[in-house]
Amino acid sequence: PKSFKARRDVLANIEKILGENSVIDIAIVTHNDDDHIGGFEFLLDTSIKINTIVFNSLQDIPDIIQNSQKQISYNQDNALKQRLLAERGIKTLCLTRDSSPLIINDITLTTITPTAEALECMLNDANVQKEREEKKRRQKQISSSKTEEIKPEEALQKIQSGQDVFVKDPSITNKSSIGLVIQCGSFSGLFLGDAHAEDVIEGLTVLGFNNHQFDVVKISHHGSERNTNIESLSFLGKTEYILCANNEKHHHPNNITLARILHLDNTPTIHLSSNNPSLLEKINDFK
Repeated sequence: PKSFKARRDVLANIEKILGENSVIDIAIVTHNDDDHIGGFEFLLDTSIKINTIVFNSLQDIPDIIQNSQKQISYNQDNALKQRLLAERGIKTLCLTRDSSPLIINDITLTTITPTAEALECMLNDANVQKEREEKKRRQKQISSSKTEEIKPEEALQKIQSGQDVFVKDPSITNKSSIGLVIQCGSFSGLFLGDAHAEDVIEGLTVLGFNNHQFDVVKISHHGSERNTNIESLSFLGKTEYILCANNEKHHHPNNITLARILHLDNTPTIHLSSNNPSLLEKINDFK
């Protein structure tokens, strides 16, 4: 989380879960973005010990794709990498769809995104830095103006009438997200970071998870309408959902995303990461 309050709340929950142990076996930075990296730098300043961090740092991508092309410099990426290696000696791992499953104790982590090609695209694309600056500009515009989004009943009607047109996420950094299937005993969950819908379908298919029944799916990109479509939800089938959002930025989760879920399952089980009153009101509007 990027905000101090959110970080404080997350830290309190982590400490409660860990108890006196205060050791995390493995932590995962899903991709190179402020709202995902910032929280880890905060965590490193606490007394909690992290043994291993999974992080596809820009500094490591040339090794992943086996070339030595020039790297794009992201300040927070470089700062985190330096703190992990130089200052803390924390082991780092890189994961792509080609990686072997990672097994820790009785837990298996299988990477479905990104591909090495997606990381190479992020590394080479001269527009990546421009994309990040544009994102910050849009966030300032959104925070300084009251924007309206489609009402719940209109979103449902749009889908039911076949007028739902999916416009996919153009973000290169989001496309580089680490998406994971996490399995332990009979449990299997799908955690998607900010991954693109078409990449999720492809990754699950390539790795043999088509027709797999997941106990829970963490919806991509805070419930953005650009990362979850009817096709990907239909592919996953009936499951429970996790939404990491608070309805404060970009109206995440978007009403169209919620309507797409309800179109396929009129009584879904949705687990929320926030108890923000406006988020709870939004969810209740669909009931």
